[in-house]
Amino acid sequence: MSVNANRPGAARLVIVIADGLRADVAATAMGYVSALVEAGRARATQYACALPGMSRPLYASLLTGRLPVDHGIVTNEDGRACGATLLHDAHAEGLRSVVVAYHWFYELLTGERFNPLAHRHAVPAGLGIADAAWYFEDGYPDSHTFADAESLRQRHQPELLLVHPMGPDDRGHRHGGESDEYRMCARRLDGLLAHAVPLWHAQGYDVLLTSDHGMGRDRMHGGDVPSERRVPFVWMPRTDAPTRLLDLPLPDSSLGLRDFVRLHRQRLGAQASA
Repeated sequence: MSVNANRPGAARLVIVIADGLRADVAATAMGYVSALVEAGRARATQYACALPGMSRPLYASLLTGRLPVDHGIVTNEDGRACGATLLHDAHAEGLRSVVVAYHWFYELLTGERFNPLAHRHAVPAGLGIADAAWYFEDGYPDSHTFADAESLRQRHQPELLLVHPMGPDDRGHRHGGESDEYRMCARRLDGLLAHAVPLWHAQGYDVLLTSDHGMGRDRMHGGDVPSERRVPFVWMPRTDAPTRLLDLPLPDSSLGLRDFVRLHRQRLGAQASA
């Protein structure tokens, strides 16, 4: 049975995938997110991303719940579609999504080469995506990504909102994962979340924050060291959500995001029908 989005308690979720955000920097530089955890209003964990720890393979793993060596996308140059994703799952349950993300997500969902003059707001078919904004410059400001996401959220009121800011990855590639510039980018991202999360909570959304990979001192990632592999997962449900929603088991790898999103809907569905 499809979920009725207008029913009280219907699942609404924002997924923020902060590209290139290291777990240690998230834990020490993002004061608002840490404040929610300290107050018992959020829960945080961290885990090692899959290998190879490159962006496109890990986007596919987050979406599909499969290792890169299993879904087959193991380089950033592979433009194939990644197969069934958490967006397909939501669509199968009658839910609508909005996506604001780097254009590689478009290619992973469609298998079509992205053309910025044709596809900036293209909506992939068969996924229940109500609207989308795909950016194509690594330096696209995180503030613009959040503004795009909130504008489309207000317009469509989707059940699932996927937001993919690129700032930490861009600053890390420019300055390295130990740099002041990289750490300051995480602080700015925390400030954006401090404005957005209370707004999303008020509109009935639960929020999670995670990343694809970390960032090394040498301005790169992909290797098997903690700075490049350890990423955060922070669960920030609404303050009026039932306790058992806060207590959802957190994933122990990036392969667990798809199942976590599914479990979130199941918990809320059970609550609404009780």
